[in-house]
Amino acid sequence: MLRAGGRTTERFRLLDDSLREVQRASRRSTLSALPGAWGLTLTVQAVFTVLLTLGAYLALGGDIGVAEVLTILVLAARSADPLLSLTDIGGKLRGARSVLASLDAILRTEPLPEPAESSQPAVHSLEFESVAFRHGGRTVIGGLSLPMPEGQRLAVVGPSGAGKSALLQLLARFYDVDAGAVRIEGVDVRAITTKALMERIAIVFQNAYLYDGTIEENVRLGRPDAGEAEVRAAAAAVRLDEVTSALDPVNEAAVHEGIERLMAGRTVVVVAHRMRTGQRADRVVFLDGGRIAEEGSHDELLRSGGCYAPFRNLTLSSAGPHPMEDCPG
Repeated sequence: MLRAGGRTTERFRLLDDSLREVQRASRRSTLSALPGAWGLTLTVQAVFTVLLTLGAYLALGGDIGVAEVLTILVLAARSADPLLSLTDIGGKLRGARSVLASLDAILRTEPLPEPAESSQPAVHSLEFESVAFRHGGRTVIGGLSLPMPEGQRLAVVGPSGAGKSALLQLLARFYDVDAGAVRIEGVDVRAITTKALMERIAIVFQNAYLYDGTIEENVRLGRPDAGEAEVRAAAAAVRLDEVTSALDPVNEAAVHEGIERLMAGRTVVVVAHRMRTGQRADRVVFLDGGRIAEEGSHDELLRSGGCYAPFRNLTLSSAGPHPMEDCPG
């Protein structure tokens, strides 16, 4: 897949480095577990050997009978099994430690502050005003300003790690900005309660999550009190739940038709991976390193000869250079 996408140099190096780090971490984990496993196994076997030797000695001396010796050995063997299973349990506990640490970090995370009274934007124009955002020790977005009138469709494109998804996360207030502001009709999202904000935006994630149960039950998660007709209408509106890359052309066109109908008249921000999205957008923003490298319509950016054109050519071909290698400046 990396080769088909033209990522045959630096991307393979990053993958190789990651795999080597996984190998080193696995080796460290295994080596740290060996002393305890060996120690427990040797202790159990040593105790069993001592009991066997002592039982044989007493039986030969006539102090106890053969039946008593066999009984002791059987009980010792049955007692050894749960002790030896402690090694396996210890390995599972070590494996679960990282998961428990992640859950603990989530539970200890302080919730974002909520306003006492929520502002109610009347319309849905958007604005990113001098936004700066750091995450994981690096600057994801630095000093980005982007106004967006109501009803406009914006496509955000750029290489991996450019900050595309971070824009949507800041808009939905999954995180707060470190500087600047994200506004809906001039109102800072930090002045809107989570409930009120979620009532005004709809998020379509890159990955689809379905819970065990029927399609109807999954659809009802959005509105548990919806009637049967409303559930059927919602399912019909989205057509299919598969990613479009796995669909045949007819069904892919049906999915796009359903999406187009749902987006009509709404303010839409799309993280675009296919150039078809850029062609249908009112405006395209090309991000590079958390900053706007280019901005304009699809045709304007193609004519400008900047970053967008080589990136588009790469996505339309099965192989090619890294998108930023041919980007001027």
